[in-house]
Amino acid sequence: MSCSERQLWYLFYQFGASTRALAVYGAHPDRYEEQLRQYIDEIHPDDLPYIFQNPGSSQNSHYIITIYPREVRRGSFGRKFASRRVFDMVWEKHLSCRVDLMKEFYDLFLTSPIKATPAGWVFKDRMHQLLKTNQTLQLFPILPHCARKNVIFDDYVASKTKTPLTEFQLTGSKEHRLVEGVKLRTNHYCRPESSNFAAVDSVLLIDPPGELPILFMFRMAWNKTKHGIKLHGLPKVDKPLVPPDTRKYLVIVTPENIHPGITVPVKYFSGTVDVRSEETDRDEGEDTNKDQDEETDEDQDEETDEGQDEETDDDQGEETDDDQGDAAGGAQWALFRVFHYPVDLDRLFDP
Repeated sequence: MSCSERQLWYLFYQFGASTRALAVYGAHPDRYEEQLRQYIDEIHPDDLPYIFQNPGSSQNSHYIITIYPREVRRGSFGRKFASRRVFDMVWEKHLSCRVDLMKEFYDLFLTSPIKATPAGWVFKDRMHQLLKTNQTLQLFPILPHCARKNVIFDDYVASKTKTPLTEFQLTGSKEHRLVEGVKLRTNHYCRPESSNFAAVDSVLLIDPPGELPILFMFRMAWNKTKHGIKLHGLPKVDKPLVPPDTRKYLVIVTPENIHPGITVPVKYFSGTVDVRSEETDRDEGEDTNKDQDEETDEDQDEETDEGQDEETDDDQGEETDDDQGDAAGGAQWALFRVFHYPVDLDRLFDP
């Protein structure tokens, strides 16, 4: 039976299917997924690291592993997960309940730049697990230091000004799906579908006694020090219904040795933010804007079509000096802050 080009692309991008698999299952991607799931189910979890390091030890390893030539030593080959979807299937079946295997795979993926992307996947998925428990969040406020068309937050600036540590005690919660129009509930840890809410990886609404509610918007960042939030990204997080005057805290979650910088569109604040002198802004803003354009393979793999939208001149042109001096902006700034949550890797995989 003939298959369409769309079916072939789906099979390749979703599962990293081999040429032979494309020929056999091209017209029936569902059968390939069923076969893949069956094989993953049959693997003993303790055998996974060995199979990954020695693909020839299993006749079915091609379902989960892609072999590629090394750039420097052409006589040797590297190995990586066939796709993010395949990794997710392995995670759900075997890794999610085995912290020891998580750490083993995390360490394994650190050995080369190509395999480093799955190390980021392990980091993110493990953090999703931990943020659903009664963790104590130790957050460092990241301060803005430039306001032109964007507000640039830089952890380096926070360290120079010795900003204090802020702690929040979480309670246990179940995971829920974040969809447009949903009313967020207190202590409900919500993760969006991959094609939605590109600015964040999860959100959590808490209601501290005697204080305004807080919506934590978590952004996981494993191996990149500069991040850009697209103009459409953060306002889209506002669509879920939250209590009035909810404080919105954008929390950048990284390993402790990563010092993040993040750029947020100034338009989102509807007004002003406190910045340093114009001369300093000009010098440092130019350097940081250069850095923010750098993207890792991890980000490129996971970006959606929406996430690739660029800011237009019209969007940027709407920001005026009057807007930046607006008193209402100060109130908005009081409700929106950016934090760094550095994670101790030695404790990341504690049972």
